[in-house]
Amino acid sequence: ILLVPEIALTTQTIERLRSRFTEKLGILHHRLSDGERFDIWHGIRKGEIQIVVGARSAIFSPVKNLGLIIIDEEQETSYKQTEEEPCYHARDVAVMRGKFSKATVVLGSATPSLESFFNAKLGKYTLLPLTKRAKGAHLPTVKMVDMKEEYVKQGGYTLFCQPLIEGIKERLKRGEQTLLFLNRRGYHTFQMCAGCGESIKCPHCSVSLTYHKKNHLLACHLCSYVLSPPPKKCSHCKEEATLNFKGVGTEQVERTLHALFPDIRTLRMDGDTTRHKGSHDRLFKQFKTGKADVLIGTQMIAKGLHFPAVTLVGVLNSDGALNLPDFRASENVFQLLTQVAGRSGRGDLKGEVIIQTRLKEHPIFRYAGAEDYQTFYNEEIGVRELFEFPPFSRLAKLTFSGKNEAFVKQIADRFYGSLLKRLPPSYILYPVIPSGYSKIKDNFRFKLLIKGKNPLLLSHLLKEERIAANLPRSVRLLIDIDPLSTFA
Repeated sequence: ILLVPEIALTTQTIERLRSRFTEKLGILHHRLSDGERFDIWHGIRKGEIQIVVGARSAIFSPVKNLGLIIIDEEQETSYKQTEEEPCYHARDVAVMRGKFSKATVVLGSATPSLESFFNAKLGKYTLLPLTKRAKGAHLPTVKMVDMKEEYVKQGGYTLFCQPLIEGIKERLKRGEQTLLFLNRRGYHTFQMCAGCGESIKCPHCSVSLTYHKKNHLLACHLCSYVLSPPPKKCSHCKEEATLNFKGVGTEQVERTLHALFPDIRTLRMDGDTTRHKGSHDRLFKQFKTGKADVLIGTQMIAKGLHFPAVTLVGVLNSDGALNLPDFRASENVFQLLTQVAGRSGRGDLKGEVIIQTRLKEHPIFRYAGAEDYQTFYNEEIGVRELFEFPPFSRLAKLTFSGKNEAFVKQIADRFYGSLLKRLPPSYILYPVIPSGYSKIKDNFRFKLLIKGKNPLLLSHLLKEERIAANLPRSVRLLIDIDPLSTFA
C-alpha cells in the first residue's frame, strides 16, 4: 500500500510505478464513482491488484499478504480525518496495521512531523537519512527578500519583488519553467468598507467572502455561498462608502503576470481550476510537456511533483500562517516552505528559490532557506517540552456545534463542568471558547481542549462522559484525539 497526501500527486506516482513494475496497480481516492471503487476493491480482494496507491482511506484496502506500507510525505495534514468520527490518522493506522500484519512500514518525508522524528530519536522507529538528492541533483540556492524594503525601493506595494521579476524574465529567455506559490485562491481575499472597516462576511460562516474576478462574485470557501454581483453598500453601517477589495489570491497573480509579460503562458492550479474529474492530470501534462512557462498554485503544487524544467520557485507570501494561534504554526510553515523549495532544480539544471516575506529575521525562514531540519527540530522540540505540548503530552479537542449559539455554549459549559470533576489532577482542561471558525454552514462552534499523558484513559473517560451527558440531538459533539490543529 502506498499512500499519497493529495490526489494531485497520484498521477505522477502511478507513472513511476508503471515504468518499474509489471504488477497491476489500483488507485483509490474520493473522486472515484461507487462502481469504480467497487471494481478496484474487488480486484484487491482477489489478488489481481498487488499495489494499491491512494489517499487516506486506501490504508483500509483489503490487501492480502501485506508486506509493505509506504506513507509518502507522512507529515501531511490530509492523512488525518477531521470532519467526522473516528478522527483517525492514516499514518498511525499504518503503523498499527504493519505491526499486526508483520509488514514493513516506511514513513517518507523531507520534513518529518515532530512526533515521528521524536519517535525515531527515541529508537521506536529506525531513522534512515538520505543525504543527497535523487540523481545527484544540487540543492537550489535560496534568497529571502524583505518586502518592507521592497516597498520603499519600488515606491509602494508590489506583488512581485524585483529579483523575482528578473528571475522570471531570465527563465523565459532560457526556455525554463517557473513555479509560483500562494496559498490563497481567488482574486482578492476580502472586500472591506472604507467607512466602518468591516469586511463583507458570509451570512452562514464566520469568514470574509473572497472576490473572484473572472465571474465577478464573492464566494465563501467554507460553504460555497455566492454573492453576485458584489454589493455597493456596506451591510454593517449601511453607508454608501467605498467598498475596497483587499488581499491577493492566485487569480490576481496570474493576471498581474500577464500584465508584466504579455506573451507569457500560464497555468493555474487551485480549488477553482481542479474541480472537475481529470483536471489535475490535464494541468500536469500540459505543464510537463512545456505548454506553459509558469505554474501558479496553492499548496497542491508544493510537494511531490517532479518537473525537471522548473529552475525557479517563487513563494509570494507565507507570513500569515505564522500568526495563527496554533502550537504547530511554526512547524507547518517550515514544512511548507521546505517542500515548495524542493520543487526547484530537480533535473540537471541548477535551481533557485525566492521567498518574499515581511518577517525576514524570523528563524523559520532561515532554517527553511538552508533546509536545516535538524536545527529547526532542536529549537521547536525545546519549545514543545517547555510548554508540555505533543510529543510530550497528548491532546483531545472537543468541538460542540449547533444552530443555537447560546444553547451550544450552555451544553459545552455543562460538559466542561462535568469533566472538571472527573479528570485526574494531572490533566489540564482548558475553558470553553469559540472555535477558530466560530460558525460554519449556520452551525455555531465551541471547543475545549484537554491535555494529558494517557490517551487510552482519556478516550475511555470521554466515551463514558458522552453517554452520561445524554446530549440533545440539536448539538453535535466531535471528539478528536491528537488533533492536528488547536485553532479550527
